[in-house]
Amino acid sequence: MKKGKQRDEKKQETSPVRHLQLELQKLRRELRTTARVYTRRLEHELIAATDALGRYAPAEKLTREQLYRVRDFAIMVRQRRLRPEKGRRKDLRRIDSLISDLRPLIDDQ
Repeated sequence: MKKGKQRDEKKQETSPVRHLQLELQKLRRELRTTARVYTRRLEHELIAATDALGRYAPAEKLTREQLYRVRDFAIMVRQRRLRPEKGRRKDLRRIDSLISDLRPLIDDQ
């Protein structure tokens, strides 16, 4: 009887279904890790953009060009069209693109 149980357990371990289950579990962990790191990177870039704005002189001392540039960035951010409740890649791409567009704001400092 023992030998039969050991064979059944061994068959389950080497089963293609079991291998796929294990790979899917690994993929799930990798998804969580990737999403966490990706989100952390985007948040870091947003914080950097916010800090860059904080280093700007008071609005009265900014040049006309700087004021227009800040206004353009504000319009761009305000006009974003996202539906976060749907959890779509499309929205993530838009957020990533928007943050990338803010890069000159950080680089100017």
